[in-house]
Amino acid sequence: MALQRYGFIVKSADLEMFKHHSRLASDNFDMSIAGVQDVTQAEMVAQEMITKGIQLIELCGGFSGEDAQRIRDAINDHIPVGYVQYSDEERQRLQRELS
Repeated sequence: MALQRYGFIVKSADLEMFKHHSRLASDNFDMSIAGVQDVTQAEMVAQEMITKGIQLIELCGGFSGEDAQRIRDAINDHIPVGYVQYSDEERQRLQRELS
């Protein structure tokens, strides 16, 4: 089966998982996007994505490797879960620009 159904989960303190969600779709690409406040909500959203046929979940840079593992565990490692990582240089740049 071709990879066509993606999930992307973003995290911010002011996002509500039942309110902040969307979908991008074309003939060959279908992405469900969900906003959550924390990893516990992300676990629930990931479980729901599985029921909707999502084949791959990616997490924004606000999640850690440990968070990604919690989500893998929550979905019984049913599909791949990846997460954005920043290099040390980019983390320093973010700190400078956001402070």
